[in-house]
Amino acid sequence: MLVALSCGGEFLAAMQVEAFMLGWGRRPRWLTAVLLAVLWIASQVLWGTYVPYSLWAVTFNTLRMLAASFFFGGSLRKKAFSVVVCGVVILGYGNTVGALAAALNSMPMSQLWQLPASILLYGVVLNALLFAGIQLLKRWVGAIDPVQKAVGVAYLCLIALLNVILASFGQDTDQYSYMILICLLLILATLVYFVLFTLFSVRATQASQAEARMKIEQERADALMESYQTQRRLTHEFTNHMGAVSFYLEKGDVEGAKAYLASVSKGIAAGTAVVDTHNPLLDAVLSKEYRQAAQKGVLLNFDLCGLAGFPLQNAELVTVFCNLLDNAIRAAAGADPPQVTLRIKKLDGAYVISVRNRVAQDVPLTGEALPASTKAEPGHGMGLANVKSVLERYGGEYVLTCRNKWFCFTGTVPESR
Repeated sequence: MLVALSCGGEFLAAMQVEAFMLGWGRRPRWLTAVLLAVLWIASQVLWGTYVPYSLWAVTFNTLRMLAASFFFGGSLRKKAFSVVVCGVVILGYGNTVGALAAALNSMPMSQLWQLPASILLYGVVLNALLFAGIQLLKRWVGAIDPVQKAVGVAYLCLIALLNVILASFGQDTDQYSYMILICLLLILATLVYFVLFTLFSVRATQASQAEARMKIEQERADALMESYQTQRRLTHEFTNHMGAVSFYLEKGDVEGAKAYLASVSKGIAAGTAVVDTHNPLLDAVLSKEYRQAAQKGVLLNFDLCGLAGFPLQNAELVTVFCNLLDNAIRAAAGADPPQVTLRIKKLDGAYVISVRNRVAQDVPLTGEALPASTKAEPGHGMGLANVKSVLERYGGEYVLTCRNKWFCFTGTVPESR
């Protein structure tokens, strides 16, 4: 019974670690919980002769945790890594708490683990600490570099091996002061590793996001430059076009002049701004977005004021309007009707920007948190963090709403910083 109680607490702790690292997979949570309970009961029946921290016990627990990992998601490599993390957490905690309790009660650890109260307290505290730690890690751990992950696996395997050796020799020793010191040093080394791991993960995520933003902005800059060059070419050719029209008219070929003008008008319309805000760059940006919306079958409406004195600088202007309209057009393309409206008004010393679009289904919003984004389906979120950053630098504010399948972003930009 003591063995089952101890192993049950550790098994529950391992499930927390694996669920956090691997995700729930495709099975319903209730079915996963039932299957895990069946696995644990079956493993207890097949346990055999229990000798704490023996080679048989370590091997059996490792195989049991690996088998349990198949109830969750992730690749085989991730499953194996999760088992290593389980070993580090459970063995490290057991060694430290066991050595400390044995020193305080002046008894060997092998006797301490025969007390039901000790076993119960051990399991409850272990799972409570793990739950709190996982909630903290969810907020900080980001993308993991493959090389960093390989180093982490090797490091944690070494820590797990040291904990197994320490646990094996610590069952009947009386040198608990040294054992506690070694355990604390191992915990400190593991904590330092996880702090560095988290910092590197955050920096790697920021670097990848910055690289992606630079690529997007470069593509937009190239598109705008191409649009600008097209406009200059059309302006330069205007004289030639007029000469051609004059040639047809001098010959009395009115129909030829009309046909020529029609062909030229199509080319000019494709490269000419569809709006005139008295801000040339913004005109180019909105014209490009308008043509992209038309290609996707989305109706993009404008309700704009004069924007000659709009406070955003060139790069920031492109960031705000391209991100907002790209998101809106992508979401509206899958909605009925596919419609987007951009309004910019000047009120009380600030420009109010509103982008309103249809969505296939309402987007869940929580407080000030930005909605999740994915390119796999219409949604919002991509670039909204960049838009938020620009508005905050200028002292502006924003609000997101989504009701009756209408998503709306409303932000303000003060007229002067």
